[in-house]
Amino acid sequence: MPRRRTDRLEDALAWLVVSLALFTLVIAVVSGSAVHGREMDRVEQERGDRTPVRAVLLQTAPKVPLSEGSVVLPPARVPATWTGANGVEHTGLITVRGMLHAGTSVRTWADPHGALVGPPASAASASIAAITVAAGILGAGWGLLAGLWAGVRRWIAARNAAGWAREWVRVGPEWTGRFR
Repeated sequence: MPRRRTDRLEDALAWLVVSLALFTLVIAVVSGSAVHGREMDRVEQERGDRTPVRAVLLQTAPKVPLSEGSVVLPPARVPATWTGANGVEHTGLITVRGMLHAGTSVRTWADPHGALVGPPASAASASIAAITVAAGILGAGWGLLAGLWAGVRRWIAARNAAGWAREWVRVGPEWTGRFR
């Protein structure tokens, strides 16, 4: 069966799109792996630099609800004292949640100098970052390829329809018995 030029073009473009989709998958996996490695390095560094400390509140946390009648209390900044990993005692404001009274001991994190910092990143956060990057690359790449393929198919369908119309003008009268 003879094939039209548009059929051969469509086949070639299909192979190209599939190849680009596989290439996009490889790029997503490599990028996700690189992000995971970088984030795990950060996790290990933060685990080494940050230590848990016990801070003792110097004042009772304020009991100001988010809105009238609300039972939810927003986070509050309260003065506290803590001893850093270097043995030096520090005083400053820490963020607490809930109705905590003066003298309450809360867990927080400090850097090697005793300054308060957030908790170290987790291995789960490294995995989430890697998956997010890989999924973003796949979504963007495959979405672009799907749009490209849809455009190519539409263009080829229009070319085929125009070709069929031209051919019908030529052979239609013979098939229908109407000669012009």
